[in-house]
Amino acid sequence: MNQGRHPIKTVEDIPFFSEDRYWGKAPKEELEKAVSLIVDKGWDEFQVVFKDKFDATFEENRADWRFVIPVSKDFTVLDAGAGMGRISIPLARVVKKVVALDQSFLRMKFLKLRAGKEGLTNIEVNVGDIFDRPFPNESFDLIVMNGLLEWVGATNRFKNPREAQIVSLRIAKDLLKKGGYLYIGIENRIAAANLKAIDHSGLRFTSYMPRFIADIYMKILKGRRYDTYTYSRKGYIKLIKESGFDLSNIEFYLPFPGYNLPRLMIPHNNLYALRFAIESIKPPYGLKGRAIRILVTIPLVLRLYRYLFFSFGIVIKK
Repeated sequence: MNQGRHPIKTVEDIPFFSEDRYWGKAPKEELEKAVSLIVDKGWDEFQVVFKDKFDATFEENRADWRFVIPVSKDFTVLDAGAGMGRISIPLARVVKKVVALDQSFLRMKFLKLRAGKEGLTNIEVNVGDIFDRPFPNESFDLIVMNGLLEWVGATNRFKNPREAQIVSLRIAKDLLKKGGYLYIGIENRIAAANLKAIDHSGLRFTSYMPRFIADIYMKILKGRRYDTYTYSRKGYIKLIKESGFDLSNIEFYLPFPGYNLPRLMIPHNNLYALRFAIESIKPPYGLKGRAIRILVTIPLVLRLYRYLFFSFGIVIKK
């Protein structure tokens, strides 16, 4: 059994298991200023200066997918790719311990400060990559990979992104206790919403393309390979199977409006629940509203819609 690695170094009581690698929508310099302001002048001043910059960080319903998993107060949780804590914080309120892992020291420092502000002493922050495998096997009751699996291929450790994804899932399986849960929140490769969205590649339509074409397209326009793979439901099932999980213990959900804000977790196989959710959310008035009310009464339409849904919440039991 792997007994975990010793940290390379420790900075401000935060252990490093890999080199620091900043990522995020906000520029690094902006977050550095925010963290310095919190340390020097406190959270009230931070709220005044950065009110419209990091407010989404305090929305704790990003972790509302947890209600489809029997999370208990005895759980030890790994939040892989924890970012600034929008999942770590709400989970820490209801479990025994949350281990946050992220490649960015700055983001882990922010999370540590936030945990202190909330009086949460059960969050442990670490700078690291899941491939560095810093924890012993069978350490966790729940592992969270929310918005992470599509990014793990952005590394030169493996010959292709799919291999990186399979290895990361195998590591997660090893780190889970028997009977533990892996939660994956991720986009649907063939989602209708991708027609008007920019893919993780920074380009349009790459998720729809055959991988080799997307790769050529990326190398021409971006000068690097295409490495942010997403899949359809069928593709995720195949990927998870190759990673060694038992497919009899997998459940797919349709998180509405998306995996980053799962206000509703609709079982993929429950067309009645999907219809009820749509009818509850969409207004019954107007031409569009009336048309939707008619369409959702047709099972074939609902079946098609769920395969073109924006994202998936995937729950796998070991």
